Amino acid sequence: MKVVSATNVGNYRKNNEDFYFVNESKNLYILADGMGGHLAGERASKMATDIIASDFEKSKEIERIEDAIEILSSSIRDANREIFKSSEENEDYRGMGTTVSAGVILGDVLVYSNVGDSRIYKINRDMEQITIDDSFVNYLIEIGEITEEEAKVHPKKNVLTKAMGTTADLDVSVNTLKMEKGDIFLFCSDGLTNMVSDEEIFKVIKENSPEDARDKLIALALENGGMDNITFILVFNE
Repeated sequence: MKVVSATNVGNYRKNNEDFYFVNESKNLYILADGMGGHLAGERASKMATDIIASDFEKSKEIERIEDAIEILSSSIRDANREIFKSSEENEDYRGMGTTVSAGVILGDVLVYSNVGDSRIYKINRDMEQITIDDSFVNYLIEIGEITEEEAKVHPKKNVLTKAMGTTADLDVSVNTLKMEKGDIFLFCSDGLTNMVSDEEIFKVIKENSPEDARDKLIALALENGGMDNITFILVFNE
């Protein structure tokens, strides 16, 4: 497994509210995109990644897929409760929340979960988004009100229907995916996907070394506007 990752504040934001965590020995990958005033977004995203990572590090060696599913699900719920509690107890953090995209690889299986509109893609012969955005525009797409192209420029494209820390309880869905040799997994915040098209991302990753792809994706997102924080993790199943 080869892993590269990057984060950049972008061209307009003062703070980086994205946070990510990689543990290559446990094949654990977590990415969060925070939201909220002051430094609340930064706090929420860091809490999410720290708590999920801590729950995995406290667990014994994970051998069964069922155990990975249970730990990932419970750790996201733990993080949600703690973020919500912190926002209730401190007025400066009121209303804070975060997205999260997290995955752990066991053998040839990716166990993954997603809350909000950060994403996980599988890249091999093509590029496929394997997570579903918890967003208002995605809901409109599902009911046939708008097309995917219209969603890209919709005025409410950044409105989430679900985020960590905004409610006391959170419904968490965990999925599994059988991996093939040559699969590449991209965990990313919308600061990348709003600035760089799927076609461009696919081309950059397939035509460059992992390190060059990392650098070129950051450069492209900045060149195309860099309107938000840009964060991603690339995992290569070599």
